[in-house]
Amino acid sequence: MTQATQVVTIQNNDIVQFEHDINNALLDLSECLVVDIKYNTLYIGEHTVIHSALIIYK
Repeated sequence: MTQATQVVTIQNNDIVQFEHDINNALLDLSECLVVDIKYNTLYIGEHTVIHSALIIYK
C-alpha cells in the first residue's frame, strides 16, 4: 500500500512570522515523513518581499 505525497504551503511577508509558521507546521507534521522543503523569496519593487515555503510530506 502506497501513501500519497502531500504538501503544505506557507507564505508571509514578515520573516519572523514566516519562520514561526514553518516551525508550527513542522511540529504539526512531527508524525509524518518530511520528504523535502522548498524555500523561495520573491522581491516585488523596493519594499515588498514575500517568503514562501513548500513542505512535501508523506
